[in-house]
Amino acid sequence: MIKIKEAAVDSVQRAREMISRGANRIELNSRLDLGGITPDTKKIIDTLAIANELPVVIMVRPRGGDFEYSSSEVEQMLDTMQIIADVGGEIVTFGAVSADELDFDSMSILIGCAHKLHLQVVMHMAFDQIANHKQQNAMNWLSDHGVKRILTHGGPLSVPIMQSLPHLQTLVNSAPANLTILPGGGVTKMNAEAIANILGVNEVHGTQIV
Repeated sequence: MIKIKEAAVDSVQRAREMISRGANRIELNSRLDLGGITPDTKKIIDTLAIANELPVVIMVRPRGGDFEYSSSEVEQMLDTMQIIADVGGEIVTFGAVSADELDFDSMSILIGCAHKLHLQVVMHMAFDQIANHKQQNAMNWLSDHGVKRILTHGGPLSVPIMQSLPHLQTLVNSAPANLTILPGGGVTKMNAEAIANILGVNEVHGTQIV
């Protein structure tokens, strides 16, 4: 049974709509057409206000495109997390990948900053850019460094979610006990229950999740 329906939104109005329909966690972005980038401060403040006690996961991504970040972009992400903490945010999502593996150096810096600010950390779908044979090591490392969840499609977004289920099942089965695998990308109110039942998960993510 699904316990958490996380709605990806890029406006305060959309967050309000999704909450009214039954979403019980929000992932807040700007520009979902780019896969989601960092929302502006006013949008963060206003969404936190209308969410009341519901958790809001705030995207920390300075631009669209790939997930290989320069040192100045990492600094920008650190500044963003300070702002998020200052306005009352509690959960952030980000991901840095170099070539086909986790960018351990950048992720260490980002996670360290988040934890100093008492922010929970989620890794977003940048995880899907990691080569399959390197994902187990990445999951173990992320778990060891206090990451709570990984949002993943189980493969390229161009592949329908139902075709990604075998690999998603592998990730669910092999994830460390304290790391949640959150399926997303094509999960909707029409297929969420079936996907959750097949995978044995109780959290799902999508733009049309309710």
